[in-house]
Amino acid sequence: MKVILIKQVAKLGNPGDVKEVSPGYARNFLLSKGLARQATSAALTEVAQEKQRKARQKEQQAVKRHKLHDILEGQTILIRATANEAGHLFGGIDRAAIAAAIAKRKKVEIDSKGLELPHHLKTLGKHEVVLELGGGEQVTFTVDVQREE
Repeated sequence: MKVILIKQVAKLGNPGDVKEVSPGYARNFLLSKGLARQATSAALTEVAQEKQRKARQKEQQAVKRHKLHDILEGQTILIRATANEAGHLFGGIDRAAIAAAIAKRKKVEIDSKGLELPHHLKTLGKHEVVLELGGGEQVTFTVDVQREE
């Protein structure tokens, strides 16, 4: 009997896989526990469409990551903040402020959770920042913190 797995089943497969199993195993375990459904022609078509949709979505995310990498690689993002005479900031620069500066200057939205700061930015000057793009990719750029006039 052919079934389409809905959830991951140990030693059988992952969600979306079409497997041939014995009728008893399918009826008594997989179907009754909601781990699989019967593989009808309509269900197989639906699974194929879902796999194509996921592949397109994955490709779009890869294109977006590469575009973001090209925009930010080696760039310098200027942020102005108030500081004392010694160059120490009144409050520091956090991830959200960096993401907002990128959105304002480069016209691209990023997730601030992906930013890796070497330390909390509490001084004027240039600081190297890494952005995790996902899929094992990352981009390094510079944040230049200047005194607000």
